[in-house]
Amino acid sequence: MKYTLSSLIALFLSAQMSLLAQQSEAGGYLVLTNGDTLYGAVEYIDENSVHRDFYKKIRFTDGSGKQKKYKRKDVAAFRSGNADYQSFRLSESSDGAFSFNTRYDIDPRKGDQYFLKVVYRGALSHYELEWFEQGESLLMSMDLFKKENDRYLVRATQGVLGLKRKALRNYFSDCPELTGQIDRKLLKSPDEVVIFYNTKCGR
Repeated sequence: MKYTLSSLIALFLSAQMSLLAQQSEAGGYLVLTNGDTLYGAVEYIDENSVHRDFYKKIRFTDGSGKQKKYKRKDVAAFRSGNADYQSFRLSESSDGAFSFNTRYDIDPRKGDQYFLKVVYRGALSHYELEWFEQGESLLMSMDLFKKENDRYLVRATQGVLGLKRKALRNYFSDCPELTGQIDRKLLKSPDEVVIFYNTKCGR
């Protein structure tokens, strides 16, 4: 069968549109530590086990339905569902109570790897650290802040008690206007703190 130039172009555009549609439908991506970016569906939580838990390997399915598993250490970032995640190596405190620390140092050589959910990136970035309690299926999380040039993150909240006001007062000592808002309890959520800092302090 002979193809005209116009029919070849139509076939090519049709194939490209089909591929883009598959990528858009999957809605995810995977960034490897070697710099490669793959587009498709990403799974990192095992929803089918007795107790939900993180997969030991990140599962990626491309637009053609082919699945591949990647070691966590080989993944720099990914998007799963409507959420973006970024890899950080964080050092634990000496007492081992990691989820109760106030500060988390970024330590590429000695730290343990965590995929932090990206809530907002800016002069002050907002992340969430997620985990499962042993034997539980409920996904737990806590809010973390990171200034642009810092090599550490700080915990923003103390569970149902709201913002960690004393710790945040020290952390934002470079912006007295913000610490005043925190002291007077005019800012009540991490999102409000992030908006205030990025619009009035981090410029």
